[in-house]
Amino acid sequence: MRTCQRCGNDIPAERLEALPDTTICVKCSQEIGGEFVYGAVPSNIGKAGSLKKNYGEWKIIKRRRRIEPKAR
Repeated sequence: MRTCQRCGNDIPAERLEALPDTTICVKCSQEIGGEFVYGAVPSNIGKAGSLKKNYGEWKIIKRRRRIEPKAR
């Protein structure tokens, strides 16, 4: 069992089984809009030294959202 980083309640075992690295409960996750922030960044796949920018693919960046304790 693990406690929620935001509210201090226990995180259900089912959530920990599905998302082993989670630090917040389902209710807090819904309130703040998810535990992670996603972004897309273009990758330059052109030849080294070429002035032409060839953005042929995108990288998805996943960052953990900063979680502040809930005010009681």
